[in-house]
Amino acid sequence: MRARRAEHPEIVFRSKLEAQWSAIFDEMGWTWEYEPVRFDLPSGVYIPDFKIRPRAGDPFWVEIKGPWPNAREFEVATEVNIYAQTPLIILTGDVPRQINGGTAWWFDPATDRWSMLRAEEGLIRVLWPDAADRPEHLAGWGDVLENGRRAEIMT
Repeated sequence: MRARRAEHPEIVFRSKLEAQWSAIFDEMGWTWEYEPVRFDLPSGVYIPDFKIRPRAGDPFWVEIKGPWPNAREFEVATEVNIYAQTPLIILTGDVPRQINGGTAWWFDPATDRWSMLRAEEGLIRVLWPDAADRPEHLAGWGDVLENGRRAEIMT
């Protein structure tokens, strides 16, 4: 189901879930682009959903999935993490309804392995690659989720 947001009427998202996550990125104060690049990878062509440019820190990619990623989706996401030199995180399921909810798949470049984490924890690990620098929580995460869920989504 395609969707739009009143704040970005020129963008047609491939799903309501992508539109909801864009509202959360807006609430975080992050600049984002929707499907800005096409990667030609060893396993094939791949277009990540979002490129995020946080206020502080390095840019990263986000892939939004309703159900958990399948083997092919993990394969291309792994290749982006390895070859593009820019981290990619996969956010799955609905937008979290609780501050400690949601599911993220985070790629650990030290081990080349994926870990399933809470959405907030996955975003923290992408934003602060050095474990010693990581905060325990994202500032205002609960309000961000609540406001993002209330964003007007048109289908």
